[in-house]
Amino acid sequence: MGKKFKSIRTEIIVYCFFSVILAMITDIVLGGLIYTVSSTLGKKQYDKVPVSPPPGRGVRFSRHGDDLGMSTGRLVRHLSRDTLVSFMLVTVIATICFFIIYFLLFIKRLVKDMTYISDRIIDIADGKSDEKIIIERQDEIGEIAGRINEMTEQINQLITSERDALQSNKDLIACVAHDLRTPITSVKGYLDLALDTKHYDLEQRQKYVRIAQTKANRLEYLIHDLFNYTKLTSGEITLHRSKIDLVQLVEQMMEEFYPLFQEEELECTTKYNISYLEMNMDGELIARAVQNLLSNAIKYGKDGKHVYVELECLEQEVQIRVTNYGLVIPEESIKHLFDKFYRVERSRNVKTGGTGLGLNIAQEIVHLHGGRIQVTSGASGTCFTIALPLHKEEEEE
Repeated sequence: MGKKFKSIRTEIIVYCFFSVILAMITDIVLGGLIYTVSSTLGKKQYDKVPVSPPPGRGVRFSRHGDDLGMSTGRLVRHLSRDTLVSFMLVTVIATICFFIIYFLLFIKRLVKDMTYISDRIIDIADGKSDEKIIIERQDEIGEIAGRINEMTEQINQLITSERDALQSNKDLIACVAHDLRTPITSVKGYLDLALDTKHYDLEQRQKYVRIAQTKANRLEYLIHDLFNYTKLTSGEITLHRSKIDLVQLVEQMMEEFYPLFQEEELECTTKYNISYLEMNMDGELIARAVQNLLSNAIKYGKDGKHVYVELECLEQEVQIRVTNYGLVIPEESIKHLFDKFYRVERSRNVKTGGTGLGLNIAQEIVHLHGGRIQVTSGASGTCFTIALPLHKEEEEE
């Protein structure tokens, strides 16, 4: 019955009204039954009572109609005031008792729902359960249940976020311990060799110094990745937009990576459908995103011996595509490529190394600029695409 009410106040008033009506009806019915029973008993008693005959006549018994009616009327007329007051008091008390009984029956469902909500709140507070409160009511109790469900969901989201953050910190510590230990050990080892003047000549020691420098540069790159990741995930990083020629920025990145392409014996081809494109963006961050894609292409595209970089200006957006022709990425791994610390299992080795944060950082940077980043992988190569809106700055203004 509680499902039909939209206000608990209305529900209580209706319950009170019906409880009073039913209590009064019960009083009347019981009063009638008592009167009928007492009348029947009194009638039988009067049938057995002899009536004194007038002088000269024998003893006779009273008749039902005349003497019983006279006796009842005589009884009512002779009732004392105290007796009437007592009768009325008993009637009121009975009415109140019946009212309480009916009212408790009516609100049984209401009390049950409130007890259910109370028990669920205690379970949620004790962490024993996080299931939703299911109550089919449209009144304030139903609204309270809905609010509690929303609060529980928010708490669960916060708990999940805290757990994810804790797990991320653990993964970060493990990643740092693994990926920083290797270059530090290498740097220390090669510097020890470079200091050994007894067993190595000048040329060999200079070679070891260059190797140590390379390892130190890789260590610097890893540390830079970690700093960028912490800034992006904590929201501490802000965009410093300025007018940047995107074509020139990409060309500059290609020039910086040219020695790496040569070192890995990779051929690099570029294609632009525009010679100049001024955009309002954070040039340093976008350069970092492109750098991460190029670094990823060099690490995992060595087997293909070719990297293809394309910049295409479309009607609504500009796309930067970096394609390598290395091993095809499994379909089940593609959806996880931009997750932090994720790397395809077979790709993690000493040569590729890395923190597993490069693509995640690139994604965060692109999202800060209102763009998107995606990847496709197949027989035609693995292509990473950065898409930036052309009119984002106009919409913001």
